[in-house]
Amino acid sequence: MVVTPCARSRRVGTIDRSGEHTPGYRSRVQRLVCLLLFLSALPDAMVVPVLKDLCVDRYGVSRTEAQAFLLVNLIGAAAAIAVVARVQRWVDPVRLLIAASLLDALLLVCLWLPLGWPGTMIVRTLEGVPDAIVFGVLMQLLGRSVTGSVAGRLGLGSMVLLGGVGCGMAIGGLAAKLVGPGSERVVFVLGAGSSALVAVLAAACRGGLQERVEQPSVPALSRPDCTEGVAASRTVPSWVVLAMAFMDRATGGVLTGTLSLFLAGFFAYDASERGWMVGLPLLAMAAGAWPAGALANRMGTLRVRQWAGGIYAVALALVPFVGDSQPVLVATLAVLGLAGAALLPTSLALEHAVDRGPVGFTAFATSGGVGYASGSVIPVLVLGVAGDAAASYQGIILGFALLHAAVTCVAVATARSRT
Repeated sequence: MVVTPCARSRRVGTIDRSGEHTPGYRSRVQRLVCLLLFLSALPDAMVVPVLKDLCVDRYGVSRTEAQAFLLVNLIGAAAAIAVVARVQRWVDPVRLLIAASLLDALLLVCLWLPLGWPGTMIVRTLEGVPDAIVFGVLMQLLGRSVTGSVAGRLGLGSMVLLGGVGCGMAIGGLAAKLVGPGSERVVFVLGAGSSALVAVLAAACRGGLQERVEQPSVPALSRPDCTEGVAASRTVPSWVVLAMAFMDRATGGVLTGTLSLFLAGFFAYDASERGWMVGLPLLAMAAGAWPAGALANRMGTLRVRQWAGGIYAVALALVPFVGDSQPVLVATLAVLGLAGAALLPTSLALEHAVDRGPVGFTAFATSGGVGYASGSVIPVLVLGVAGDAAASYQGIILGFALLHAAVTCVAVATARSRT
């Protein structure tokens, strides 16, 4: 029997009458990209719970130098922008994803070896290059499709990414506990395995991923899911989107670092209470990212970003002044997390509207990484000058909240001036 294209469509559900992939096939490709994004988020997160063991205990360095281990790969991430801009002329994004994942796995294995502290820092810096490239390519693959909404898909990707970070931290701590003291560097082997799995899956499903890259770029204004807010998003220049990524991650650094120290030093909260209170907004951000992306599709990306950014900044500014009342503090942190859930998907959707491919998303990842480093380092420097007083912590958190609000205002003003 001769199988016609239509019969083949009914039998295997992959090709419809026009020869295009069916929604079921496209959704499987989307789930694959989300899986790859989840796996790619694990390696760096695994390191965080055992940072002291990997750096201070293993090489005898100071705690400050151990923190630098987390930050030096940002140098490599910045270099990744130039690398992608040059090699994308000869290498398609899927091959670039496979090569970057394999290189990341190799460098993580090297970190497992006894390289000494200088060698470890060099390899860690180099590891930032493939790490940023993988993020950039996967976000391009997730965002580039003619079905569904861009903000919704990138909201799903944001949820998966944040979930991967949380799971990576849990896996890192559990692995260190299971292997016993002195063997914490097993997290590098696990991370290498995760990166290698990304490469293997991408290579095995290269055809489906490649089709997504080769789909024609449909102008945002002609897409059926566009609203007035999405149309306005195309008027936001790239530098504004990068500023958003910077400030979003900078305030994230303040939340995980400065706020934790503030609650520990000036309020009667024990370690378990501080842990779940600081984790509450992060959990809300992860859980709400996908719904926030869907909401942005209905109401407009820039409009949702504007309201979410404003509420987020106000809640962040209130946090250091309500710490003496646990119910009020928890409610404020919950509002902060719910508003923050919209930040990553909307900024990714705005970056997608600029349509710069892997280069743009790699720059986005780098800007966010530099922002997180700034949110972690600047408060330490300020406290060193201003002193370890409650007013100093309040001023730092309030200052970052005002800067975040200022970036939102600049984005809205820029959009209005260009429409």
